[in-house]
Amino acid sequence: PGGDLTPRNLPHLDTATLVVGPEGGLSEQDLNVLEQADFRGLRLGPRILRTETAGLAAITALQAIHGDI
Repeated sequence: PGGDLTPRNLPHLDTATLVVGPEGGLSEQDLNVLEQADFRGLRLGPRILRTETAGLAAITALQAIHGDI
């Protein structure tokens, strides 16, 4: 549930890459690597989603608000 952006306040993107971590969260090393690669955290709500459904939920939310990206 970390990240400073939500699907609604995410600026329009021509392309996007989605990284889904384990249910226990990404390690500090993983977060540092992603930050250095200019990835931004996306918050989908206060609940921790299962790894199997988090990607689908994120894509569904983004497409519902922004259309095809």
